[in-house]
Amino acid sequence: MARMSHRLGLVLPLAGMAIQVGLVGAAELPELAEGQMSLADELASGFYSRFNLMAYTLVQEAEESTINNDNAAEIPRYQWVLNPRADLNLNFRNWEFALKPRYNKTWESWKDGPRDGEHAESSDLYLNEGWVRYRPFDELTLSYGRENLQWGPSVILSLSNPFTRDNGRNNPRVEVPGLDYYRAIWIPNGTWALSAIANTSAGRSDSAVVTGQPTLAGSPLSAGDHFEKIYAVKLDYTGSSGYASIIHSYRESDQHQTGFFAGWNASDALLLYTEGNVKYEDKAGYQVGASYTLEIGPTVNVEYLRDNNGCDKHAIIDCYLSGQVDSRSVLYRKRYAMIQVTDNTSIRDLEYNIRYLRDLDDQSQRFTGILEYDLTNHIQAYFTGNIFTGGNDDEFGTLLRYSVFTGVSYTF
Repeated sequence: MARMSHRLGLVLPLAGMAIQVGLVGAAELPELAEGQMSLADELASGFYSRFNLMAYTLVQEAEESTINNDNAAEIPRYQWVLNPRADLNLNFRNWEFALKPRYNKTWESWKDGPRDGEHAESSDLYLNEGWVRYRPFDELTLSYGRENLQWGPSVILSLSNPFTRDNGRNNPRVEVPGLDYYRAIWIPNGTWALSAIANTSAGRSDSAVVTGQPTLAGSPLSAGDHFEKIYAVKLDYTGSSGYASIIHSYRESDQHQTGFFAGWNASDALLLYTEGNVKYEDKAGYQVGASYTLEIGPTVNVEYLRDNNGCDKHAIIDCYLSGQVDSRSVLYRKRYAMIQVTDNTSIRDLEYNIRYLRDLDDQSQRFTGILEYDLTNHIQAYFTGNIFTGGNDDEFGTLLRYSVFTGVSYTF
């Protein structure tokens, strides 16, 4: 994949252009006795940068339904986005500093609904992630900042994560918004790790709009939601043939939850896994899955999800009216099944992902295809397409008929 990086010193703005002033990389530093490395050499050897310029377009068609009559959700037919991204990181002695600033320049056009014929232009400069970490000794790391914390083996979503269920796998080119955390991570050995996490602010999630992925939570009928602080303790185990984690969390509305996930390498080709949670004021949810890698290259995933807190009302509009749809939701029913095929080895420079997701409560469906192709060492083309089928009272039949997301990125 086209993921290039350089160790750079300074980026100097001059006449609207970025002038890169290189410093000596760690591999190029002269061998000096301990204590003789200059401060400049230390900073240069610990600095990492990655710059990515993305440009993409989105074409989508709104579905006519009880939820979205005459495109009440105001879904644009076309979007064009220019999205420069910078990843900056500095390791200096016992400290680590990271910044991931982003800029979006967006043009939109509507072809139906209340905004039929309108065009709009907007821009947004923001920090999606950024943190400071300090290691008082090797086993302990203290951290504060904005991060996208992800874990768990499941594809559909992450039931074990109390902060966000969205794992970003529906479109890997769209970043999951970062939230603000305090963290302390203790790693006494290679087998165990213990983390204390406090989610103190909504961070980027309050203002972010996930491009190309309209959700039921974005509908005018969705229930209101507000940020609540969450505190969690996470214990991780990593063994020779498997792993397991347990996460207990407390939300300020007096809601306790215990999440878990585990995986077992049954053979070189077969991985079995599970993930889920138990909410003490509500009901449990779980996911079970397996992935098998074929000798010819592709990996096949199958997965079943049951969220007993999901909405089983006949019409999806009744889920809105009962207040069971909020901004933390990714899917809204109780039962789902998925099959997926991925491959990044069979065809040179090409990675593909083909996924079928079925809502087993109302039988609506979502078909997803993701392609990424390396044109050169620095340029990558990508495509994400979705087709939605279902009735006008079903989950996948209410907002979109299809969406096509295409673009190109240049990394340096």
